[in-house]
Amino acid sequence: MTLGERIKQRRTELGWTQDVLAQRAKISKGFLSDLENNKRNMSADTLLDVAKELGLSLDYLMTGADTDPAMNERFDFPPALAELAKRLDLSFPHLLMLLQMRRQILANRSSAKKVVGDDDFDWPGFYQSVKKYL
Repeated sequence: MTLGERIKQRRTELGWTQDVLAQRAKISKGFLSDLENNKRNMSADTLLDVAKELGLSLDYLMTGADTDPAMNERFDFPPALAELAKRLDLSFPHLLMLLQMRRQILANRSSAKKVVGDDDFDWPGFYQSVKKYL
């Protein structure tokens, strides 16, 4: 699989159009289209921006292999968190961080305390309380 194919595959996994990724990575849609069709190359800075927005390592994006297998792990986000991310235009890395923060908090809670499920969790309130740490 080529670099362009990996970019396109990840973009479609995220449910993003070329417009969305281009805007987030601060590149033109035409340039992104050329990248995905292997008609152009990009600078290291642009590659890093695209990798960050897609939540992929540079290693994986360039070679298809990753030194950290967790980077290729598929994440199923709670619908309420996905909706918050869409509404606030949060990046994929911020989404992962929010999910991981909540998991860490739950892991440190006493088993005597009631744990609210992901579907009933107040993601907007949680985001407001931790956004300065993101």
